[in-house]
Amino acid sequence: MSHQNTLVTDVCIVGAGPSGAVTSMQLSKLEIPHIIIDKAVFPRDKTCGDGLILYAYKALKLLDEDVFNTFLKHPKVLHSKSIKLHINNDHFINFRETPDRDSIISYAKRMDFDNFLVEHLNDKFAHQIFGDEVKRIKGELDHVEVQLKSGQIIRSKLIVGADGIQSVVARKLAKRKIPKHQMSTFINAYYSGVVGQPEDLEAEIRIYYHKIPLFFYIFPLADGDVNVSLGGNTENIQKCDINLKEVLEEILTTHPKVKSRFIDAKREGNWRGWGIPYHFFDQKAYGNRFLLVGDAAGLANPFYKEGVGTGMMSGIICANKIKECIENNAYLANDLKDYQWSLNSEFGKLLKFSGRSLRLSYYRRPFAYFARIFKRYVERKTPDLVKRRSY
Repeated sequence: MSHQNTLVTDVCIVGAGPSGAVTSMQLSKLEIPHIIIDKAVFPRDKTCGDGLILYAYKALKLLDEDVFNTFLKHPKVLHSKSIKLHINNDHFINFRETPDRDSIISYAKRMDFDNFLVEHLNDKFAHQIFGDEVKRIKGELDHVEVQLKSGQIIRSKLIVGADGIQSVVARKLAKRKIPKHQMSTFINAYYSGVVGQPEDLEAEIRIYYHKIPLFFYIFPLADGDVNVSLGGNTENIQKCDINLKEVLEEILTTHPKVKSRFIDAKREGNWRGWGIPYHFFDQKAYGNRFLLVGDAAGLANPFYKEGVGTGMMSGIICANKIKECIENNAYLANDLKDYQWSLNSEFGKLLKFSGRSLRLSYYRRPFAYFARIFKRYVERKTPDLVKRRSY
């Protein structure tokens, strides 16, 4: 329904990355018409570690079994049953999947994965506006008004902020800033010619101590490149004046367990950086006529930094809440507060445990000691723990 240059809708989603796309897909499954906006035109590039775990699988399977199976067979996605977390050079914890399950981690460039999701948006229920940026958002008594750069105006009863760490929805409607102590900063680059990749495509994660614990990742990709990433807590990186690019190059050229694989490797393209927020427990993901999902809600994991899967799952939870809002014609903060409870119920234990693990990792020797003590227990329990939050 529209008049003049204004579109009127019950639901408007800002952002069509994984969390926004899944919110849209679940709304379509519930037969709820909506508008989804993104400043980019897909396929588009996105800086990321390119690893998918846990809730990414769960969300896809809940959405549609066929979509999930298509993802598993996608030619630009690789899968592995093993993740190896190296605590130091001679100690690691191996998280492995059982033989009857497909993968514990998948690798896909965000250009390919995000486009895969967007291609599954439902044209019948999802009115897509891509390549147009939000210029202004204003909350009114009975609607939220969104003005796009093109001049298009959208009036919606409810708006979903799926627009990431720099969320304009969170900034304008929740007056929110993300504190640096609840955020990670990462850099990455793609490398070709890397040798010695394990046949099972095992994910390699190393905690590298350089004043503070930094997290180093090597993930293989379908085109033969590998994604190499390094990062840590934003506030501490700044306090310690750490140059991530210099440290990462140091690892690739001097680390005894890494350097031999990168002797003839070539960096493809420039170093790129991005932020990962994990402020969920300290800031509300709802308010008058808005809900936040994914990075806009601070749902990334504090320890292993992944936020795509939690973002996707939050999209399903968000869409289910929206159905309730429409049925009750209830869109104010008091009507939406149980959305926060639903997110906490799904993610709370995992995020709290990961936050404690991150804090412990700053104490190098005690962390290594506990990792050795609980190694066998963790490795034995991994399949059950993963299955509960996966597929």
